[in-house]
Amino acid sequence: MNVNMIQIKKLVCSRKEQKLYETKPIGSAIKFKRKAMNMTLEEGSEGICSVSYLSKLENNQIEVGDQFIPPLVERFRLEEVYDIIDDSYEEDIKKIIEHLTFGTLPDEDMTTKYLDRYDYQSELVHMGYHTLLKNYKEAEKSFRDLKLYIPNLRHKDFSLFLILTNIHLYHLNRFSEAFDFLNLAPKFEELSQNLILLILKWKLLNAFRMHRISEVINNYPIYINMLVDIEHYDLLQEIRNAYIQFEAYFQNPRNVEETLAKMHSLSQSDREYVMAKSLFFNQKYQKVIRLSKPYYRNSSQWLVIYLMSLDYEKEYLEMTNLLAHTEELNDICNTSKLIISHLKYKYKGDKEQLLNYLRREILGIKHLTDEYHVLDYLMIDAQRLFSKHQHYKEAVQVTTHYLPILKVLKQSDKSNISD
Repeated sequence: MNVNMIQIKKLVCSRKEQKLYETKPIGSAIKFKRKAMNMTLEEGSEGICSVSYLSKLENNQIEVGDQFIPPLVERFRLEEVYDIIDDSYEEDIKKIIEHLTFGTLPDEDMTTKYLDRYDYQSELVHMGYHTLLKNYKEAEKSFRDLKLYIPNLRHKDFSLFLILTNIHLYHLNRFSEAFDFLNLAPKFEELSQNLILLILKWKLLNAFRMHRISEVINNYPIYINMLVDIEHYDLLQEIRNAYIQFEAYFQNPRNVEETLAKMHSLSQSDREYVMAKSLFFNQKYQKVIRLSKPYYRNSSQWLVIYLMSLDYEKEYLEMTNLLAHTEELNDICNTSKLIISHLKYKYKGDKEQLLNYLRREILGIKHLTDEYHVLDYLMIDAQRLFSKHQHYKEAVQVTTHYLPILKVLKQSDKSNISD
């Protein structure tokens, strides 16, 4: 997913300045179709209206005149007359927000009525529908069109767009970018309760993964209190479970055991994962390995701490056997792919291949991961590998490069744009 945050923030600034939020989708319908047809403003307006009129119409600066609707519909092959407020769209957006809030799935026919439409409303519904079904490649197609229409999205639509984009980035383990998207949302007093809940929830989930303690301290009590006030106890349990996983990195295993004894809702695998994270952070790698064995083949989160623990304990036989059969693993995310690649170069590549990898990937400009403990592991291990082969200057460069990144992950973005 290609995200240019500089471009996004410029569009948000334009949105704040113009405040020309679209309630009827005819402007976006024309804009999207004109671009899809590779047609210039001059070509699109020829014989119908002036270039400036079409530009203003596309950007929601004017209401379309009745006399222009038929020729514009014909010119851009629009299947609908868009000069209406579609109540069914409002209901669909409400349903998508509710599904996201409570973790439920949409009806299969939700997008049927939008199949012949190509405007911001249809694209936002499609993006929401496919995100709920975890069809992220389909959702990304709508993101590419909607991001250019940011200046004209209403607060509700814009906030939903930000949340959906955040979910996609979270799925890619790009937690810092996902968090930055949520920081672009309008003020809470302008949003519905469910949108506020979603923004707080996803801010916390991203903060947990980046070890951004300040955000957890600021937002966790607010979110918990909101859920208690409205008696959403299922959501309360969900975020508490996520919080315990985050907290495990900073707690003694004995304290974690005491906490888990009170958490009756956690499954056995989740309970053991929380304990494994605490043991890992406290360098009890053999215990992590024992706990991980029943789960690592089917769970990427288990696989990551299993691989790193094997490496720390120098379990070469088990490590090389696993690396030779990675195709048998059922759940591999971007972070686990990164660890697998690193270990293959470390244990299966020759010296030259390893050094080339370290220079290209570890010291390259490519952003590796926002998973704090994984980035910390890669930094320390790369430093050791360079030093082992007597490349001390590059060993120092690794630390110089990664310490600021790790620091940024743990800090809040101080350059937020807010309405």
